[in-house]
Amino acid sequence: MIIITDAHVSKTNGNHAAFFEMLEFFEGSRQDLIFLGDIFDLWFALPRYEDDIHHKFVEWCRGQKMHRTIGFLEGNHEFYLAAKRAQDFSWCSADAWYRDDAGSLFVHGDQINHRDRNYLVFRKLLRNRMTQFILNYLPFGPRVAKAVKRLLNQTNHEFKINFPREEIEVFAESRFAEGAGPIFMGHFHREYIYRSPDSKSLYILPDWFSTQKVTVFDQKSKKATFLHWNQISGR
Repeated sequence: MIIITDAHVSKTNGNHAAFFEMLEFFEGSRQDLIFLGDIFDLWFALPRYEDDIHHKFVEWCRGQKMHRTIGFLEGNHEFYLAAKRAQDFSWCSADAWYRDDAGSLFVHGDQINHRDRNYLVFRKLLRNRMTQFILNYLPFGPRVAKAVKRLLNQTNHEFKINFPREEIEVFAESRFAEGAGPIFMGHFHREYIYRSPDSKSLYILPDWFSTQKVTVFDQKSKKATFLHWNQISGR
């Protein structure tokens, strides 16, 4: 299984060509692919809001899900995919986490820090049905989307700098107690591994945006490896 998170793909960032080069590289693989949120720097899955790079990605996922599992968990830079584009993936979720049949838990991570109240309120306002309805019919909606992107960059800078280690470990132990594990989490743009006393693991995954690293998880050995996507062998 290959997991990709926090790519923040956009034409403005100039990383879209490299991202699609990676997807082409993975076409020779039959490993499951999980996209763990913030794959695009901004993605409203609504008419008038999607660009050609979103359409190209969806087309790729639609074709690849015929051969393997393609999962997508919405991050804090993606909106309404689970409502509007679920059919384009093997599974797509807007929930705080998604657990597969093997017990692996996938978490974007933006909702972990409950002390970050301003962001959590902001998130709830953006992700309700009324806001979705308004954006669908608002003549100047795309300009609102760009404003949302600016707000996402500015919201609670202090909480983005401080790594909420305690909250993450409490979350991990709660999920482990429910029988989940391993846990894969993005959002924090760093590598970190927490192991519980009974040897279950939570992995904070490297962001693709600054490293172009992905996570490869061997389900037989239960080992996760962080490496540059073009270093993956045995495709």
